[in-house]
Amino acid sequence: MNGKTTTQTQNVTRDIIGESAQMQEVFRSVELVAPTEATVLITGETGVGKEIIAQAIHDSSTRKNEPFKVINCGAFAPELIQSELFGHEEGAFTTAIRKHRGIFEQANGGTLFLDEVSEMSPEVQVKFLRVLEQQEFSPVGSEEIIEVDVRVVAATNRNLKTAVIRKRFREDLYYRLNLFRIQIPPLRNRRADIAPLAHDFVAQLSENYDKSITGIAQEAVKYLQNIHWYGNVRELRNVIETALIFAEGEELKKEDVEIAVENLNAPDEHADTDSEAFRDSFADEVDPSQEQEPNGDPPVTPEDVRNRLLELVQTGTMSEITSYISLIRYEAEIPHHSKRDIAKRLQISVPTLDKYRALAEENT
Repeated sequence: MNGKTTTQTQNVTRDIIGESAQMQEVFRSVELVAPTEATVLITGETGVGKEIIAQAIHDSSTRKNEPFKVINCGAFAPELIQSELFGHEEGAFTTAIRKHRGIFEQANGGTLFLDEVSEMSPEVQVKFLRVLEQQEFSPVGSEEIIEVDVRVVAATNRNLKTAVIRKRFREDLYYRLNLFRIQIPPLRNRRADIAPLAHDFVAQLSENYDKSITGIAQEAVKYLQNIHWYGNVRELRNVIETALIFAEGEELKKEDVEIAVENLNAPDEHADTDSEAFRDSFADEVDPSQEQEPNGDPPVTPEDVRNRLLELVQTGTMSEITSYISLIRYEAEIPHHSKRDIAKRLQISVPTLDKYRALAEENT
């Protein structure tokens, strides 16, 4: 797996680009663990390519001719994830109009890639641990025991050890998953990969848009190498794709890339991405009725918290603002503090808190 590795699955060719020393280490880890039956935990930020590495593990294993199934644990409501993983019987719940085979059963003999594994509820974690240890489970609404032979590759963009400390993730499950860990570094920490990735995306995507663009100018590459890429490889691909739409020549120019970056980063019409808009929206969210609680007690929001946030809105950078919101987010994760509690303390709505939390995750 040197520089660029190609894996073949179901007529889809997946290319893994990585000339940096960090990605060479990732490839080495894949080579070591793929032939084994070990459970693998892949960690890294959103967009770094965790699914592609999981696919490479499968394609280099003895299970390569068996199913490779993927499920995002964060994409389903808590009441539905059990059904997606383990299946259900007809009539097991209101919308269960027919029997459903879960993805564990569908992946029998092959590999199951579980993305965002940290989003599993405690109840699901218990059943998942049983499958890992005993390779058996019962569908929802059934007492039948189904035995399977599935290799699990899990992934997360969160710190599972921290989740264990906060009692959000089972410690026994953490150690069972963390048997062999592959950490994929963010793109901004392996800038040597930006140029080959950009060239590869141009070659791939120009065909999609029926354009005869044969390359990318060196000035454009240098420009791309100076971007932080908090969205990682996925964000870089989006920029190249947008640039190809704007491009008119046979080579992707710096101006094309600049326009693409500006286009993708432009705020929505009502987005609160500058300090003035941020401050105005914060002020609009204040509920006058919260000036005093119904029982006559002082307002719930501590003045120092509110004043500090307003100060940052007026004089701080977006990074400082979102970092501060990140602290509020961590406080919100303490069991006895709900999002509603934190939103009330800040005198903003829960949707606005969610928006600020998302910004904090991107900037911390």
